[in-house]
This record gives sequence, C-alpha cells and structure tokens, in this order.
Amino acid sequence: MQQQETIESYTIAIKNYNTALRFAPNDLKTLKLLGFALEKLSELQLRQNQSAQALESLKQAVATYERVFSLTPDDAIGLGYYGMVVERLAELLSKQDYVREAFLTYQQSLSIYDAAIKLAPNDYGNYALKASVFTSIADFYLSLLQYTQAVESYQQAIAFYDISLQLKYIRANEFDKAWIIQKLAQCLEHLLRYEEAFSCYQTVLEIFNRLLPTNDKHIQSVEQQIRKLAAQLN
Repeated sequence: MQQQETIESYTIAIKNYNTALRFAPNDLKTLKLLGFALEKLSELQLRQNQSAQALESLKQAVATYERVFSLTPDDAIGLGYYGMVVERLAELLSKQDYVREAFLTYQQSLSIYDAAIKLAPNDYGNYALKASVFTSIADFYLSLLQYTQAVESYQQAIAFYDISLQLKYIRANEFDKAWIIQKLAQCLEHLLRYEEAFSCYQTVLEIFNRLLPTNDKHIQSVEQQIRKLAAQLN
C-alpha cells in the first residue's frame, strides 16, 4: 500500500510540475524536478510489474531532460546524467523486446556522451560511461547470439575504459574492464577464435592477480578457462 501511495504522490507531483511549466515552460528547476519525478515513477512502476507504464514514464523523463539540455547545451555534467537516463531507457526497451528501438536509443546515449566528451575531453567519467553503453550493447548482441557484433562492441568498451583509466586510475573501473575482456573471450570462443580468446583470458588473469586476493574464486575460474583452452590449442 505504501508503495502504491508513493506512485500516486509522484503522479500528483508530475501533474503539478506540468501545470507550473504551462506558465514558465523554460524554468530549469521545474523541468529537472519533473524529470526526476518521472524517473522515480518509472522505477516504482517496474517494482509493481507495470512494465508498459514504466517504459512510458521513462520515455517522458528522457523527453524532459532533452528540454533541459536544449536550454543548457554546455553543461557537460548534466549531459552525462542525461546520457545515463537514455541508457536506462535503452536497457528497458531491450528487456521488453523492442530490439530496433533499443539499439537506436543506445546510439542516442552514445551521441550524448560524445557531446559531453567534446565539452570536457579530460573528464574520465564520461569515457567510462560510454564504455558502459558499449558493454550494454554487446550484452544485448550476446543475448541475440550475434557474437561478431558483440565482439566489436566489447572491444569498443575496452578502448574507452582504457582512455578513462589513463585519465584517472580507478580500481573499480579496471575490474569492470577485466569483466568485459572475459566476456569478449567467451564470445571469441563461440566464434572458434581460440588463440584470441586465450590471450584475453591471460589479460584478465593478470588484472585479477593484481586486484584480488590469491586463490580468489574469480582467479580460479579464469585459470580453469585458460587450462581448457590450452588443451584445445595443443
């Protein structure tokens, strides 16, 4: 009941923000509040298994943030946040099997990050966010068993993580990069590109050995994959 009341309270807030915008359509504070309320409403609707309503609310949030950043095109930080919301929309579309629309929306988020990077080329965060989008695209290709396309997107993700890590080293980002290289290796195995997969697993093992305790389960898993591939290559 409390959750339902919260959905109702956000619905009322959204109605009030839209009313206020009729009198001041370019008020940035109200637009941002509207965008945030629509995001929260979408999250709550998802928890209630209201998938169609959640998708529509998130689409409205994206449209609202688009209005915000048409008014503030030089806000690199704001653009980065806008890109994250668009990426969430793409993920929701993919989960609901809107394949074409999901891919177009992922491309939209990449374009937004490109604009943010152009404004702040030394901001490591936007490169990592762009890497995250390429990872999501690759995961989507993987779910469709399109391994060649998945490989290309994972490689793009790795390249942008490399740039981000060069600008500022963050341990968590290097760990995420290792996970992506491991996914890349698995795709290469599906394509029977065993030597490339073997090299990827070796890179993952090197990173995990630096970041994780000895005999960590992740290290053991990669070592097992390396032994398996070594046997196939010999």
